[in-house]
Amino acid sequence: MTHSPELPIPAAFEELGVEHAILRALAEIHFVEPSEIQRRMIPPVLAGRDVLGQARTGTGKTAAFGLPLLQRLDASAAFQVLIVVPTRELAVQVEGEMIRFAKHKHTRIACVYGGRKVLHDEKAMERRPQVIVGTPGRILDLQIRQLLPLEQVRHLVFDEVDRMFDIGFRDDVRKIINSCRSQPQMIFVSATISDEINRMVQQHMRNPETIFTAKPEDTLTNAKAQQYYAGVNPWDKLRALKLLLAAEKPGLAIIFCRTKRTVDKVAKALNERGFNASAIHGDLMQNKRERVMRGFRHGKINILVATDLASRGIDVHEITHVINYDVPEDPEVYVHRVGRTARMGAGGKAYTFVAHGQGQMQTEIEKLTNVLLEPAQIPGFTPSPEPNRRLDRGPQQSTGRPESSGSPSSASPVEEGYAPTSFPSTPAAPAAPRPIHGRFPTRRRR
Repeated sequence: MTHSPELPIPAAFEELGVEHAILRALAEIHFVEPSEIQRRMIPPVLAGRDVLGQARTGTGKTAAFGLPLLQRLDASAAFQVLIVVPTRELAVQVEGEMIRFAKHKHTRIACVYGGRKVLHDEKAMERRPQVIVGTPGRILDLQIRQLLPLEQVRHLVFDEVDRMFDIGFRDDVRKIINSCRSQPQMIFVSATISDEINRMVQQHMRNPETIFTAKPEDTLTNAKAQQYYAGVNPWDKLRALKLLLAAEKPGLAIIFCRTKRTVDKVAKALNERGFNASAIHGDLMQNKRERVMRGFRHGKINILVATDLASRGIDVHEITHVINYDVPEDPEVYVHRVGRTARMGAGGKAYTFVAHGQGQMQTEIEKLTNVLLEPAQIPGFTPSPEPNRRLDRGPQQSTGRPESSGSPSSASPVEEGYAPTSFPSTPAAPAAPRPIHGRFPTRRRR
């Protein structure tokens, strides 16, 4: 029996101090050169320092903290590394990455999250894993059941820290930190870290190494992601989306919507039109969510319609298009959405539908990302008036407003604040007089 020759060890990672067992795994998954966040973050994590790291999405932040932490493990102790993430999908993704990196280390790794039977996670804790990846609620639940001894944690990681310190997670995060040993190594990472988040996390760290890879003149989104906007009002979105998908023919695409109801509506409409689309949001049963994600990763589903839970939990390099069906109200959410495409050196496109009155939201996105969105022309698409305002005013009537030049539609433009004035002006019937005093006539109860 012949053995395949051993792959060359990635020397650039070896120079950072990564041990041979992990280097072998990196060679097998074709890691050659470290990204900037990996090059700057691996040495201080190996040295045991607290680290606050910021880098664009798709630049390998999981490896930046995962590789050195795997190397620092004590083979004889359990519950050493706890990686806390905001979503179930991201937990599964991070677990998968850690398993790949630890292939030749024989490290016990467990993934715990809500939405499935707690019995599954109880059995995982009985195997005394060395690395646990999980969501805050399930981590605290297992601690209450005395199955996850947080006091034994030596290395505590918060991935997507800006989301972890949102109001919805903040109390759970503090409970987890306070339950850990007095001085675990603290690592916080995200693509976006505001000044407020920076101040909050600094309270939990000791003389941290702060690594911000984005300079003021840089963009927070990947330069290989071509970013466009299209002026589309709410009543035209479905029509514009179908035309855009038909013209672009994406390999794998994610369509982001703001609400679960919109996600279901869009996915249904696309399937009726012959597109291979599936919805994913927080109301789906966990086994359904996992089935959808599996189908998307394996190419059986090529369009994913999602709420923002997926903007931080999908690492599929083949995603060619991201479409913001709804403009995110928080510009930082835009960064994470667009970060799903153009990952690890690949190219991609991002389209955002911007309605009347949302220009300021687009401006805030452009200011944060330092990218000017390019106007996009959707083949075959022309705007239409709002359905309940399509009134035939006739050639002699006018709203008194100037028409906007260059409109692709022959219809008169509909502007914000317009109120129809062509209803018949029939005087209203006089109301019955109300008595000034005394009782109103009523029926006697029997």
